[in-house]
Parts: sequence; structure tokens; C-alpha cells
Amino acid sequence: MKDIFEDLSDRELELLNIIHKKDMITKKGLQSLIAMPLTTLNRAMKSLIDKKLIVEIGVSESTGGRRAVEYSTTQKGIYVVGVDISRTYVSIVIMNLKMTVLAKEKFYMDESFSPQKTVKKIVNLIMKRLKELSIDKSEVIGIGVGTVGPLNRKKGIMVKPKNFFNESWKDVNLKEMLEKDTSISCFIDNGANTAALAEYLFGSGKSFKSIVYIHCGVGIRSAVITDGIVIRTINDSEDAFAHMIVDLNGEKCTCGSKGCIESYSSIKAIIKRFNLKSSIEKIKEEDYNALLNLKVKECDLAKEVINKGAKTLGIGLSNLIKLLNPELVILCGPLINNYKFYYDICIDTFNKNNYLNNKVVFSKGGEFKEDAIAIGAALMVIENYFKRSSY
Repeated sequence: MKDIFEDLSDRELELLNIIHKKDMITKKGLQSLIAMPLTTLNRAMKSLIDKKLIVEIGVSESTGGRRAVEYSTTQKGIYVVGVDISRTYVSIVIMNLKMTVLAKEKFYMDESFSPQKTVKKIVNLIMKRLKELSIDKSEVIGIGVGTVGPLNRKKGIMVKPKNFFNESWKDVNLKEMLEKDTSISCFIDNGANTAALAEYLFGSGKSFKSIVYIHCGVGIRSAVITDGIVIRTINDSEDAFAHMIVDLNGEKCTCGSKGCIESYSSIKAIIKRFNLKSSIEKIKEEDYNALLNLKVKECDLAKEVINKGAKTLGIGLSNLIKLLNPELVILCGPLINNYKFYYDICIDTFNKNNYLNNKVVFSKGGEFKEDAIAIGAALMVIENYFKRSSY
């Protein structure tokens, strides 16, 4: 099925890309966006219809004359899979070309989950869901994976991700493993990048030119998109913002520096600081909710370390926004989504330090919330075929 995109002309791909992004559009609407004679447009549209890539979806409201036909991408025959591999869980979505989520799966990982065990479970769940949806494997054009870096993105290798419970996650060729077990093309990128892509093209960021996406969980993950371009870091890492130094004499960070944002604002750092000072039973990293609940119950120590983490994140945001001047910042992840006070303290700290009065919109969780990474990973597959290259 993926060969169908290779057979399209550049004009057909351009039209398909626009229709995909606009969802519903008339020929007149298309002509207003691209310089193409009507005869050429009609010919290209007929080809896309014959290939069952687009369909007539309805008619627009009349403005006095004949109502125009509206077109959209097909809902059947072409499918993509998106996989979010985070440090403690895996999420999977199956979507059609119209970006409708047809199925979702999620499972949690512990120290027993080696790369081999994890991939086997991912493949089994994908195949099970495809069968339930009566989707033939040949109709799936690709599997997109958004995961923790650093990566060798082109080869599809997770180089040496931090904070996985199982230490065998090193130089893992996810692309090769998934393609071998499914016979479906696989694409891989940092999860923060795929989440930002989903929000930029179809979510909270679709009316903005520049956005920043920050995921606050076991670690701090971030991504930046400006004018449709993913701003990539060295080694495709996603923790550049996490290791911004905000206190030269601060806490020792895992990277070797002192005073990094991640050494205060991540779940791992908050749990570590609490356990060092606490006289009660130590809290495990995977049970971070227990610490947040202690804060809610007015535990002074819990309040101290959590508030410090939120304030440090707010200071980091003020520095980042001064540098990049984004129009939208999406804050996501378990610390943001599940606990309003963490988000509120972070934004309040930013506002107190926004001396340049940068105008920026904040979104709590974005439109896709915890599904953003997986949805963006599926979208990455489509974007690769539309642009005939890595997005």
C-alpha cells in the first residue's frame, strides 16, 4: 500500500497534503492555496479519487450559487500505527489516513521488560487489534515510534536511554526489530518531537508558527517546532532544556553539571530530594503519586520539594522563552496533567520572571494530552510519505 504514495506526482502529493491538513476543502479552496490551472487540478483530483486517497465528503454551504463539493482524505484502506515508548509504559494507537484513532492500547513496564520482551508485546497487541478491526497488514503503511533519546534516528536505534528499569536498553535497534517481526516499515524519533508534531499540525498549535512542547515526568523532555521545522539537537536528544543550568551551585545532576532543571523538576529528582530528607518510609520512583498526595495533605517536606521543582521549571521557562520567543508553550506529562498546583506554580514563577513581557500562550496538556506522543508517531509516518523524506 505504501507504494501508492511513490506513484503520485509532486502535484498530487501537494494536493493530498493540503487536503489532509485541512480535513474538508473545496476545489476553489485548493486553488486559493496553490497556483494550479483548473484543468490540471481536476486531473490531479480525479487521480487521487481513483486511487481512493480522497473522497467526496459533502457540499459546502451555498453563497448564492451552486454548492461546491468538499473533499477529505479517505477513512478506509490506509492505516498507520503510532507507538509511545516511555520509561515506564508503552502506548499504541491505530489510525486511518484521516487521523481518526481506531484503537488504543497501553501497558506498563517494570524491571522485567527487556527490549525483546517489550517489542514482542507491542507486536502482539498491534496484530491483535488489526485483526479485530479487520485491517489487513498490507494496508498499514508504517509504524511510527516516539521514544526516549538519545537516538540514532536514521538507523532507528535507541542509543543509551536514561532511567529505564531494565538496564539492557542500550543500542537497541527498534526499527530492525519491529520491521523483522511485522514486515511493516518503521520510523523512529524522540517522543517529545512526535508529540510536538501532532499538536503543531492538528492540535493546540495548529494556528501558531512556533511552539515549544515540554513533558514533565521521570525526566524533562522537550521539543521545538518553528515554521513547520522540528529544531533538532545534537544526537537527537530531547533533554537539552532539562539540562539548562539555573543554579551554578545547585544540586548535582546526572549529566555531571550542577543546578540543571532536571535535578529539581523531574519526578526522579523530586523523589530523590524527598527521600534524602524524610524520616518516614522511602517512596519509590514509580509511586510518585504518594508524594504528591502528601503535598495535598500539607506535608511540609513534600510541599517544599514539589514547590521547588515547579518554581525551577518556571525559571527555566522564562529563560527558554527569552531565547526562542515561541507563540505557544505546551506543558504536559504526569506532573502537569495530574496536579494543577504544579502547573499553577510553574506559570506563576514564569510570570514573575518575564521581565521582557514576552507574549506567549500556555496550554496545559495540549489537545491530545497523554496520547500526543503516539498520535504524533503515527503522523510522522504519513509526513514521511507526503514529503518523500524524513520530516
